[in-house]
Amino acid sequence: MRIIHCVSSLQVGGAEKCVKNLVTRQKDKGLDVSVLSFGNKDDAFQHSIETKNVDVINVNGNIILRLLKLLIVLIKYSSIHIHSPAVIKAFAPIFPILLFKNVIYTIHGEVEPPIGFLRGSHKIASIYLNKIFAVSEPIKTGIYKRYGWHPSNVEVIKNGVEVADAPLRVGRNNKLNLCTVSRLVSLKNIEQLIENYADKKVYDFSHLHIYGNGPELEKLTTLTERLAMSPFVTFHGAVLDEYIIYDDKDVLLINSTTEGLPMSLLEAMARGIPALSTNVGDIGAVIDSGENGYVYDRDDMNTWFTHLKHLNENRKALKEMGEKAFSFIINNYSIDSVSALYETYYS
Repeated sequence: MRIIHCVSSLQVGGAEKCVKNLVTRQKDKGLDVSVLSFGNKDDAFQHSIETKNVDVINVNGNIILRLLKLLIVLIKYSSIHIHSPAVIKAFAPIFPILLFKNVIYTIHGEVEPPIGFLRGSHKIASIYLNKIFAVSEPIKTGIYKRYGWHPSNVEVIKNGVEVADAPLRVGRNNKLNLCTVSRLVSLKNIEQLIENYADKKVYDFSHLHIYGNGPELEKLTTLTERLAMSPFVTFHGAVLDEYIIYDDKDVLLINSTTEGLPMSLLEAMARGIPALSTNVGDIGAVIDSGENGYVYDRDDMNTWFTHLKHLNENRKALKEMGEKAFSFIINNYSIDSVSALYETYYS
């Protein structure tokens, strides 16, 4: 059995992180696994995957060269695991060869561009796909609107993460270390976070760490300087090492206007770090508000502040919340169990 995971790139993103986790675990289990990427060799996750002795095959060049390379590569594998709608589009011209393969497709995102050629290529894909997965129930529900695939034909397998040996000891420092971990794009709504961080004087009892790059970086750094928050807000850029990101952090902040199931949420909770998040996407299925974290409605920054203030003033409650978050991930989102589920569909 030879397995190849197919992605549009290995830049920093939730789907790409899931693929990295999957191939790492499957390689550790002795499976013959590779990655096909339409991205560049210097994409953020490519090096970290290759250090695990997993082959990454980059498909670039003009359309004729790409199609020829796809044919040469894919014919060698028995199971093809697609993780991106862009890959579905790229595979459309060579779909006959996929009829003789075991092809599964995991849909990671709740929001994808409503472009005609995506719908057309997905119609072709319905001919050769053996199994379709979504990483959350909201994504599963949205698939019918996007591609006309009935939910009964889609199974949910959640994203999986590496789980720490024990939860971190949160709340040890005088000031809370808050963090956001995401692409710096408008739907993450980090601008609103920074504005309220300043307006509500959250800096009196915390420091905000922002991890990630993206088109909003310049605007956010300018805003931070204008609000005189530079001593209290640190932009770290794109950091791949999760141990560096989450070390010494106390609370993860998610203020997105829309989400599927963010990997940062699972990664933080897998280390015993509770999250304070907008109640969007499938986040409410992971955070039991008041137990292993808190959720709040979009734009309700007064409730956001109330929860933060409570966690700062009740460090024992913060620690207990982190321990419950850790236990929840062990029982529901371990990469070991997620990989095992997918392996039953490879042949």
